[in-house]
Amino acid sequence: MKSGDDVALGWAGRFVTDAPVASAVPFGSGHVNKTYLVTDRTGGRYVLQSLNQKAFHNPTHVMENIVRVTAAMSAQITDPRRHLTLVPSMAGGWWCGAEADQCWRMYRFIDGSAELSLPVTPDEFAAVGQAFGDFLVRVSVVPAGELHVTIPDFHNEPRYVALLKDAIARDPLGRVHEVVGDIERVLAFEAVSHDFDHTAMPLRVTHNDAKISNVLFDAVTRAPLCVVDLDTVQPGYAVNDFGDAIRSGATSANEDEPDVTKVHFEPELFAAFTRGYLAACGGVLEPVETTNLRQGARMMTLEATLRFLTDYIDGDLYYKIDYETQNRDRARNQLTLLEDIQRQWQVLEQVIYTISHVK
Repeated sequence: MKSGDDVALGWAGRFVTDAPVASAVPFGSGHVNKTYLVTDRTGGRYVLQSLNQKAFHNPTHVMENIVRVTAAMSAQITDPRRHLTLVPSMAGGWWCGAEADQCWRMYRFIDGSAELSLPVTPDEFAAVGQAFGDFLVRVSVVPAGELHVTIPDFHNEPRYVALLKDAIARDPLGRVHEVVGDIERVLAFEAVSHDFDHTAMPLRVTHNDAKISNVLFDAVTRAPLCVVDLDTVQPGYAVNDFGDAIRSGATSANEDEPDVTKVHFEPELFAAFTRGYLAACGGVLEPVETTNLRQGARMMTLEATLRFLTDYIDGDLYYKIDYETQNRDRARNQLTLLEDIQRQWQVLEQVIYTISHVK
């Protein structure tokens, strides 16, 4: 049987690299797709990915959205380090493997780039906000209605509550008894999951996985380069992207930290991100979006808690894990952060009001 690296090497050879492919090794820390760093015989590097079809049921639609968005970005930005560039396949398309019920795609590697890791400084997190705000503005040239909805009801919080309750009722692996207290705490937010009305907000092209690890920085200057991981780009709402970024970065610990005593919401980081974000896209946001930014932070943290907890009960079917209780630990981590956000709810309102009214 071929190893994963050998399989990836075979697929890498089906793309138009600058020279024959020499190696393909696992790369990155994503929870969903399989990712490899590919090197050709001249030292050129690429990022090869196999889409997880449990997460993305129609990979062709995912790729069609990515092609549309990357083309829009490259038309506006001349520096190739500041946007993702797809590598064509030997067959002339932008992905391959459909005939084998798979979907593989390749990007050019962005040399001299690096991800941020927690904890981040306020200046770093402000730069993340700037990057996601700039992304929102640049992709606005693509009409949201022309993109595929690749994950229906992606940020439908009542749906995630219902999925958790269903998993609890089924309890397929007998894990519910381990998380009874966690279930009670998260379901205390059930009413909150129903009080967020998107209908007054404009539908936009959004990233939908706007966490700090999805912004690349220049490894030397520490300036933001580009937003990556575009699989979830689809029609959506700005407040959700804002909220996901806050969930992932305005915290004292990574979402995988199992010791919840180390997990705290950081208002200073919230303010820094908000400043960077609104500086980049505040001119295009409508007032209803700006006033609901804190709601996005609470909702996306609630969503992460519900999804991690549901996946743990169901047997870790969606998120990749390195040890058996990792999704349980992630859920407890996010639940701790959610409760801290709730305790500082009025503080967040004042921060947004102050920043958005600076002339």
